[in-house]
Amino acid sequence: MDLDQNVVVIDNYEELAGRPGFAPSLSFHPQGDRKFGSVVAPYRFRDTIACGIKSCHTQHMKGYLITTSDGLETGIGIDCGRKHFGVHFTRQKKQIDDAVQRKRRIDTVMRAVQEIPAYLVTVTELKRDYQHLTDLKRRFMDVVGVRVFAELKERADRGNTLITKSVPMTKSEAEAHFATTNRKKGDRKDWPEKEVPVAKLDGLEFIRTKFTDMLVTNLIKPLERFAATKPGDAEKMRPRALYNEAKWIGKVPGDIAKAREVIRAGNAFFTSENLMKLVHLEVDIQPLGPMLQDLREAERLLAADQSQPDA
Repeated sequence: MDLDQNVVVIDNYEELAGRPGFAPSLSFHPQGDRKFGSVVAPYRFRDTIACGIKSCHTQHMKGYLITTSDGLETGIGIDCGRKHFGVHFTRQKKQIDDAVQRKRRIDTVMRAVQEIPAYLVTVTELKRDYQHLTDLKRRFMDVVGVRVFAELKERADRGNTLITKSVPMTKSEAEAHFATTNRKKGDRKDWPEKEVPVAKLDGLEFIRTKFTDMLVTNLIKPLERFAATKPGDAEKMRPRALYNEAKWIGKVPGDIAKAREVIRAGNAFFTSENLMKLVHLEVDIQPLGPMLQDLREAERLLAADQSQPDA
């Protein structure tokens, strides 16, 4: 039997019970002459059903459709199959499980092949955004230098987006401070200070992320490679190659969503308003002047374009 071509899929009990020759309860040897035939397909239901072996009837949700020596069919639980039909059942169960798993993986790849045009659009968008943000990042690093960029990355790694400054405590705050610390009012030390927020840096997630690895190595290049896949290729794949392909495809939607989140973060970081906040970190803004001017012009053009009525 060519299992790739003859895999049966059972999604609910109605499909199981509606099969020709299906019986919910059958007697098997030694209670009768009927014997185990073969495993047809696995099933998993939300509600329990009784095992089709009349002497068993154990409730189960996960089991297998089997045939009998006299051409009938019934459903049995996994443990029931092992107990009553032994190694014959176990071997066929494994063959069917492997065939079903292979079919599901082939279906996953085939569905993705049908979506190749959409993937190519996604690749084009991601490559464009990647190149734009990479150019901005290089320009920014050239201007602010390694030290400032390293400080921003450290902030990003800690999730510290808030910029604060130290200001003197009020009289009541200082009194509470003196009451809860070893300091005493009137000592020779400076008046106690507190940290207050002055700005919040947007898009630091972009600084933290290994952008090239995420976008190019793990997403763009594999998508470009996959775009060459033809509809019949999945059925020719060896088990390990099919497993890897199906596993990767399963991760693609989530990886695309993550990439777009990072791109949104990058666009949020590289705005004129956001970069101006760096003055609160004692960054010299003057060398950033030309970059800020270009960002403002890009923002002006974008705002003008968005204000245009739809054609």
